[in-house]
Amino acid sequence: ARFSVSLGIMPDYTYNGAGVKVDGVSEGKAAQKVGIQTGDIVIGLGEYKINSLENYMQALSKFKHGDSTTVNIKRGNEEMKFNITFVK
Repeated sequence: ARFSVSLGIMPDYTYNGAGVKVDGVSEGKAAQKVGIQTGDIVIGLGEYKINSLENYMQALSKFKHGDSTTVNIKRGNEEMKFNITFVK
């Protein structure tokens, strides 16, 4: 999948559960601006359910700079939803 936007997270490549576990958050990117933290698990991006790193990448490829969407994450036992806008 080719994509032109970034959420601004480093995935935990060793995580094998459902979703994409955040191993790091990039300074000044969308994830940091809304408060996504290391250890959070991305389980949704807009209308796309995230089960793996592969479908996270496929979902990212659907967005362009300037698009707004929601990111669903799991933090511990709590699910949270953030509104983000992809910027350069």
